[in-house]
Amino acid sequence: MMGSAAYCAEVKDAQYYFKQGNDIEWKNNRLGAIDSYTEALKLNPDYVEARVARGKLYYFTGQYAKALEDFNYFYNKPNYGPTVYYEFRINCKKKLGQYAEAVDDMYEVILAYGGNSRLLQDMMDTVNQHSDLEYKLKPVSHPELLAKYKPNAKKLRDYAKNCADDKSNAKNKEYADFFMEMASAMDPEVTHYSKVIYDTPDN
Repeated sequence: MMGSAAYCAEVKDAQYYFKQGNDIEWKNNRLGAIDSYTEALKLNPDYVEARVARGKLYYFTGQYAKALEDFNYFYNKPNYGPTVYYEFRINCKKKLGQYAEAVDDMYEVILAYGGNSRLLQDMMDTVNQHSDLEYKLKPVSHPELLAKYKPNAKKLRDYAKNCADDKSNAKNKEYADFFMEMASAMDPEVTHYSKVIYDTPDN
């Protein structure tokens, strides 16, 4: 009886609904879990764990616009930014046919990281499928982003050098050229590293 009374008296706060959502999701009821996470977020819109859990379920149930709203939440939040859950954000944009926005997102994440060859390949693949977006591979198409991430220019240059020095992947030279072009556009002062090294024969 005491246990039952304690249960009835349990406060149905945001944490309660989040835990309820976890339980429901574990039982493979994704839509029910979304409802519980939504209740948690009504009570606490800044409940990060609930937002992530709901965003992922929106994504995996094909509700890409709603998933994108949840993952966009992190973009301008202090201590988060564009690199947080970027895979979901970019994939949502692709699923919604927002390819130009997806490419812009990839470009920014690369700048924010100071290099990311896997993401660069994804961006190149997307542009190859949508040739009208080829101009977005050029630094001139992202002046505001280049200015925003100018402090990462040296990091990007060093990443380019690592790509050029790594002979294990035939595409690394292409990646290095791309990253060096970005770094040079961000800050010409950091481009003391020359592309000539790419063609230097191995000793």
